[in-house]
Amino acid sequence: MLNIIIVATLYIISIFTILATKYIPHYQFLLSQMSHENSFFESVGTIALFLIFFYGIYALKRYRFNRYKKITIVIFSILGFLAGMEEISWGQQIFHFPTSEYFAQHNIQDETNLHNLIDGNLFSSIVYSSVYTLLIFIPLIYKLSPMLHRFKLLRYFDIDPNIILVVLFGSTFQLYFYNDIGVIVDMITLFLALALFGLFLILKKTDRLVKIHFFIVVITMLISMLSHSIYSFYNMQYEIRESFIELASLFIFIQLIQKEKRD
Repeated sequence: MLNIIIVATLYIISIFTILATKYIPHYQFLLSQMSHENSFFESVGTIALFLIFFYGIYALKRYRFNRYKKITIVIFSILGFLAGMEEISWGQQIFHFPTSEYFAQHNIQDETNLHNLIDGNLFSSIVYSSVYTLLIFIPLIYKLSPMLHRFKLLRYFDIDPNIILVVLFGSTFQLYFYNDIGVIVDMITLFLALALFGLFLILKKTDRLVKIHFFIVVITMLISMLSHSIYSFYNMQYEIRESFIELASLFIFIQLIQKEKRD
């Protein structure tokens, strides 16, 4: 129930941000304000990353796991912590200490973190191609192909359809109809992902909530498409997308632990 309230609230805020920026006078900078560095959406994603770390510690103390599962949880927890620290530039965003000479020269945002040492377009392409592959396409193909169920490793990709839709919802906030190969590939990939999810709804029995959730994602995509002129090629919309990816990662981690725990 709490997950539904959190997701619904963030959906409403996200959709309002787009509509207000596009259509309400004096709100034309709202998207920029909500999605720039250290803004609302980045803060949501950062909190989700640290919750992965803290929930992992809690689970390891609260439940019993075999060695392999314990190692998996430790790895996910550490990755959540490292990613969260990267988001706050290892404390620089909070304590405002000066950037060292190396990072000042090589970091594209003049911050003390590693991910901004990489070209922004390249880094985003790596992240989103990985997200589409690992959190959308493989889970949906796994659900559609019973023969894949014989591979035990793939059962970790048996992600709740609503979590997949959270990732897809975040993916709708992107630049459309822009003359750049990366943007075009991103847009086509989103269309393919939604089509595959639609096929999943047709071929597999799902509850009403999943169908309503899918409808909301499609409507949000149409709103974003009609409002595409408000998006910037330079990272303005990516903070929204990343926040929902990080939130979905938290939900996946919780789902994994709930499946594997032993009191």
